[in-house]
Amino acid sequence: MRQETGNRIVTPKRKNQKCQHSREHEAALNGLRERIEGVFHELQNTGRNLERLLAKTVAGLASRLITKVTAHLFKHILRRRYHIDIQTFQCPSDFT
Repeated sequence: MRQETGNRIVTPKRKNQKCQHSREHEAALNGLRERIEGVFHELQNTGRNLERLLAKTVAGLASRLITKVTAHLFKHILRRRYHIDIQTFQCPSDFT
């Protein structure tokens, strides 16, 4: 794949692989996989289910997906940067 497209594909190790990755590489790959799965799980289980967006056109589906992902990102920014709990809208008293 790397020769044809220039992309490198990294996969978790398998027992029958000749070349095994280092433990640090495996830990980083597992952490990334868990983060991606966590985001998909949160997108799937908050608000409207991704499989039930009921869009009639591709543009409508894209619009709804963009809205859902943007809302997720905004919630993450509020929680991480400003310590605001989006469900209760409570923030630290020294932040105001």
